[in-house]
Order: sequence, then structure tokens, then C-alpha cells
Amino acid sequence: MRDVILYMSMSLDGFVDSDRGHPGVAIPEGAELKQWKLDRISKAGAHLMGRVTYQQMSSYWPQSDDPYAAPMNDTPKVVFSKTLGDAEATWPVTQVARGDLAAEIAAIKAAPGPDVIVWGGGRFAGALAAADLIDEYRLFVQPLVLGQGRALFDQLPDSRRLSLVEAVSFPSGVVVHVYRPQHI
Repeated sequence: MRDVILYMSMSLDGFVDSDRGHPGVAIPEGAELKQWKLDRISKAGAHLMGRVTYQQMSSYWPQSDDPYAAPMNDTPKVVFSKTLGDAEATWPVTQVARGDLAAEIAAIKAAPGPDVIVWGGGRFAGALAAADLIDEYRLFVQPLVLGQGRALFDQLPDSRRLSLVEAVSFPSGVVVHVYRPQHI
């Protein structure tokens, strides 16, 4: 069974988005962090995202020559949306999931292949976290304080315990925290 792994940048004070800036683009990542990410996203079996993130990424990656472009463009993508039309025409190797979130994720996990990566937005990632559908969190904590914004875990119905698997710091000041849920 495949794992669902969330990649999410967040500010030091826990916000994943804000009208004061987006933590994922606020700090240049540097060569070391970029290679760390590339080594992992190049092995993904699929990229999962909500409609807003899909629209942002599909307008950028197909024309990009960045080293991230090949794994982003060549890996199958699943967009979770009830309103999006034909995504394949905009970004090849893309399908739209319109069904129940838990059922769609269960089918993706049951399919053969490598683990899958979830890319935020905060609402989509928060909904997955609230439904306990994430097997591993890779949180990219930026050396940035926003003071306000959207929190990743603001949709949780109750508290959750996580186990730290790994923490890696990079010269850019970004610290990657890797957690797995504790199932009690």
C-alpha cells in the first residue's frame, strides 16, 4: 500500500498562507534543500493537489526549465475538485478526482506504485489532515514569522499526536520536520 506524504512550507509561527506572504517562496531554498527535495519528488508515484494549487502549478511547470519541472510534468497528477473541467488539456498526465475524499485517497493508496505526494494549499491539506488521510508530514519550516494567516491544522476535530521521524536543517535556515501520525 502506498503512503500519502504531505509536502508543506510553513512559517515559524505555523502559517501556511497569509496576506503577508507565502512561506514557500519567501526564503530562497538553496542548492542543498533543492537537491533533498529533488531526490524525493523524483520517486513519487503521483502528485495530489487541490484545484487552487493545480491552477497555480499548471500555469508554471509545463513551460519551466527548472530542475523540478521534469518530475512535476512527467509524474501523474490527481486534482481534487468538484468544479474543475478537463485538467489533462492544461497539464498532461492529470486526472480530476470528484468523489468522496476518503474513498478517492483509499483508491490511490491501494493502487500499485511508489508513494504519492500531496502539495498544499492549506484548505486541501487541512482537509486531508482532519480526515486522518496523511501518512507522513514533511513540513518545511521557514525562518519567517507571519503573525497571522491560515494554519495547516485549523480543521482538526481534535488534537493529534505525531512522531518525529527526521529533522534536517539547511543553510537557507529552512528546517524540514518529518512526522508520522501516532495511531493509539
